[in-house]
Amino acid sequence: LDCADACPNVAAYTTDFGPCGAGSNECSTLDSDGDGILDCVDVCPTEATYSTTASPCPNDPCSTLDTDSDGILDCVDGCPTDVAKSAPGECGCNQEDIDSDSDGTFDCDDECPTNPDKQSAGLCGCEAPDDDTDGDNVVDCFDGCPTDSAKYEPGQCGCNEPDTDSDNDGTADCLDNCPTDIDKTEPEQCGCNVSEELAVDSDSDGFIDCEEECSLDPNKQTPGECGCGTPDTDRDEDGVIDCLDSCPDNPNKQTQADFDVCSSCTVEPVDVNNNGIPDCTEPDECPSDDNKIEVGVCGCGVADVDSDNDGTTDCVDKCPNDPNKAALGACGCNNSDVDTDGDGTADCNDACPTDINKT
Repeated sequence: LDCADACPNVAAYTTDFGPCGAGSNECSTLDSDGDGILDCVDVCPTEATYSTTASPCPNDPCSTLDTDSDGILDCVDGCPTDVAKSAPGECGCNQEDIDSDSDGTFDCDDECPTNPDKQSAGLCGCEAPDDDTDGDNVVDCFDGCPTDSAKYEPGQCGCNEPDTDSDNDGTADCLDNCPTDIDKTEPEQCGCNVSEELAVDSDSDGFIDCEEECSLDPNKQTPGECGCGTPDTDRDEDGVIDCLDSCPDNPNKQTQADFDVCSSCTVEPVDVNNNGIPDCTEPDECPSDDNKIEVGVCGCGVADVDSDNDGTTDCVDKCPNDPNKAALGACGCNNSDVDTDGDGTADCNDACPTDINKT
């Protein structure tokens, strides 16, 4: 009967109250989380996981929150949103503690996780070394000429060759076939340092002016020995060209000295009187005698010869062919006028040339 029933409205309790004890909840059968433990004695009445013991969360004993579903409650999970980690480790949550390039630096701290030689990108990035091969303070990855310390870009001439422009014409010497000619980069017809205004043939000899030294002489391209405008001919064929030959029409005279002797190309410097002085420089006493310039012993027209070399010229020598006589004497030419016996009669007329008393 209800009068004898401890909990007339709860069939589970008749003689005694429920586990909640005396009081307002003495007949309670409330089990909010359905875990078989009444709320009044359930540590976590709304959380079936915890009934007699609380969760490991000191500030939330009934917590079941495991955001990353790794089996570790968030309250004690160092990385509650990272299923792979429960502690931050070296790289922190949601990032693996791996060293892809095995260089001793985790990827999270390594700017170049796939290059074991670099941990930071540096100037050249992860895939290129920050080398400065030529020591010009420009790293190779930015240096257009990494082995040329004088250049950063190839320029006109390429690396390891200077872009010198000797004539300042805007074309580097390496590309300029006339590197010292500001007006040309190619020789063209006249060559470097020669104006193409000379690419004409002023003398119509078949050679343009810049190809010859005698541009106004149609007969010569080079000055030769005589110079432009004067032919290198030798009219007298004496081996001395006319322009250097004081007597170009006389093969026996070539020099000015030859001319100066007689001041003539036609008069020869003969010395008919054998005095060592050219006749043309002495007064001519015999103008009508080509062989004499002095009257001499014999006079003009007669040679002063001494055929027998006896010191007497033939013109006054009665015996011109007898070196022993200049007069006929008693015996005539070529006969001695000797008087062996001294009788006054030459031997040639003395029948007894050795007898003074007879002739």
